[in-house]
Amino acid sequence: MTSTQFNRARRFLPLCLLLAMVGSSNLATAQNAADKYPEKAIKIVVPFPPGGSTDALGRAVAQKLQEKLGQSVVVENRPGASTLIGSAAVAKAAPDGYTLIVSVSSHTTNPAMQASMPFDTLKDFKAISMLARAPVLVVAHPDFPASNIKELIELGKAGKIKLDYGSAGAGTMTHLTAELIKKQTGLDLTHILYKGGSPAMMDVMSGHLALTFATLGQVQPQIKSGKLKALGISSDVRYPSVADIPTFKEQGLDVVTIEWFGLLAPAATPPEIIAKLNSEVKQIMANPELGERLASIELVSSSAEFLDQFIQAELNRWSPVIKELNIKMN
Repeated sequence: MTSTQFNRARRFLPLCLLLAMVGSSNLATAQNAADKYPEKAIKIVVPFPPGGSTDALGRAVAQKLQEKLGQSVVVENRPGASTLIGSAAVAKAAPDGYTLIVSVSSHTTNPAMQASMPFDTLKDFKAISMLARAPVLVVAHPDFPASNIKELIELGKAGKIKLDYGSAGAGTMTHLTAELIKKQTGLDLTHILYKGGSPAMMDVMSGHLALTFATLGQVQPQIKSGKLKALGISSDVRYPSVADIPTFKEQGLDVVTIEWFGLLAPAATPPEIIAKLNSEVKQIMANPELGERLASIELVSSSAEFLDQFIQAELNRWSPVIKELNIKMN
């Protein structure tokens, strides 16, 4: 090394040391923030009204998180616009780990239905963990004159009854399941838009609506009590907790769909906080007591990276289907 090169290296060395110190300091600060987290109440947004399966799951996770973290964890219901209202609020929230959302399948179907979105589905959120999966059922009032898909098709083609149906909202998996059945059967099913699955279910039980498509977690108690009857279920094989309900596949339809539930945060949430929440959620979802409380949905967990990749895959899967079916936000 020449003397000139040595002098340059000597002048450059303090800068390198300074940058290394700054980097170490930032890393220590970030880790320190994660160690202290949470220092105040955490809010979990549920983009549906109270009473549905998403709400039940969100409240169960909130309770267990509160027990494990030692801080208040509250649920805020922000229904409407096929989950866009609640999702937009979280996308714009401070990325500090204190505002989270239980997102569902409509998170990945909305972009194909909207002329414009109030947020970027991929860029404005960071995945924490998958939470659960659940099949979709078509249910009716006990006095409804059809008890399976074959009878429903015969009833519809006879034109003796108006087949309006409700769902949890435009673009939700309950809505898409209905539209896939409509396409395959040729039934004249008319979608009545609700802000969540619970209001639609109540209208079916009161006789004001012919059918509703809903996740199992939402309607299983009413099916068991005889207040609703199921005509079919969207799982690939019969679902253990309602093994007497035939799948759509068994009844001649190529329709297999699953509603998914995942916990997300605003995009810039520190990775150390994401990792801490992921670790807690994995333990929560493996809790047998929680599984007994939420027996109608399949509790799962995942890495944050898996859920990010899954969301991308679901966007790719459903976008062409929605365009083919010409489904648009009402």
